[in-house]
Amino acid sequence: MNVRLMIEKNKTNNSGECRIYTEVSISKKDEKKRIVRIPTNYKVTPTDWSSKSQSLIKGKSEDYYKINKALFSRREEIYKIIAELEEKGSFTLEEIKQKAIKLHEPVRDTFFDLYGKFLLVKKESLTFNGIKDFNTLRSHLEKFELYRKNKITLSSIDSKFLEDFENYLYKYKPKPKGKKEKQEGLSDGTVIKNITTLRTFLNYHTERDYPTNLAYKKFKIKRKPDPQVITINQDEFNKLLVPVNNPKYEKVRKLFVFLCSTGLRYSDGIKVRKHHIGDNQIKITTTKTRQKLSIPLNEISKNILKEVDYDTSKIAISNQKFNYYIKDLCNDVGIRDMVVKTIFRGNKEIEKPKEKWEILSSHHGRKFFITQMLINGIRPEVIMSMTGHVDFRSFKKYIDVTDKAKQSAMETWNKTFK
Repeated sequence: MNVRLMIEKNKTNNSGECRIYTEVSISKKDEKKRIVRIPTNYKVTPTDWSSKSQSLIKGKSEDYYKINKALFSRREEIYKIIAELEEKGSFTLEEIKQKAIKLHEPVRDTFFDLYGKFLLVKKESLTFNGIKDFNTLRSHLEKFELYRKNKITLSSIDSKFLEDFENYLYKYKPKPKGKKEKQEGLSDGTVIKNITTLRTFLNYHTERDYPTNLAYKKFKIKRKPDPQVITINQDEFNKLLVPVNNPKYEKVRKLFVFLCSTGLRYSDGIKVRKHHIGDNQIKITTTKTRQKLSIPLNEISKNILKEVDYDTSKIAISNQKFNYYIKDLCNDVGIRDMVVKTIFRGNKEIEKPKEKWEILSSHHGRKFFITQMLINGIRPEVIMSMTGHVDFRSFKKYIDVTDKAKQSAMETWNKTFK
């Protein structure tokens, strides 16, 4: 009995592809060769297939290794089925085929049933923000399904689906029930995050041999230039070092200054306790990425920790309220320089003039820390070890900003020493 992977070169579809089969054959002397072919969910163009190695030719697809691995796994499954049937006695080729097909029966769950099961599996390994990203994506997909008036299935998500979904996110913003008017779409960064999150979900099911449409891998995410990083400058930071009389705003001020002087995200800044302090450093595992960070204390961060008795929960409020109050506080202390906030939305670059206080949020504390470190000549890899950045691409935008700051500083020098 022989088992091999094969294609029927003369049976191609409109795209010029033919299905890959697992073929089981029996040859006995003086008997006609008996064959049964069990279809897989993979297709290939004949020129990309090697009959000799029974595999997709190396380099013909960026996923050739994963596809071949899955196909070899199918072949091994057939051998196991044959071994099990041999133990029981006689059997037919059709029995082998039916058992093999049963192992890979079409998924009966709906797309969103699978999505729910996926989240249950990932609940223990994903961070709170990771789960939040997948829940947000689910909401977008549910609305997209209603918009296109067609049920979403795993096999229907190809490169065209992703292109349509991307365009939908650029044009339509999720809106309250009952409102029919079109609203301003999502920004580039948000659209890219949703497409990337969807691809993570699809990759998970592809690796487990679910009937995904591998054409989704052909979709290229179009990244636009990073928007300019805007944050407070040193003079504005000094204004925030002065205590204010309003107790509510004083809590917000202290926490923001603490974020500015440590580079911590809001979710980490509010969970610092005495046991996180050692060797004059904050040693903490981040909530978002679960990285272990060691951040040396400076005089400002050290003083704030002393004031709150090494428990930042004493100055913590919800992130939403914090982002609301920090704007009022910065307006009150005079952080009102005009800035231009640039947003990329599809093929449009939208500029929005604002007073700086209007755009500030908790994350600007982290931005201030990074830009000041760079301006003061600290090497990027040292800063990244404190902030937990592992992707230099996401960090490089800060270097671009500080290059401009250095240029501005040199222009001031030239004016001074003419």
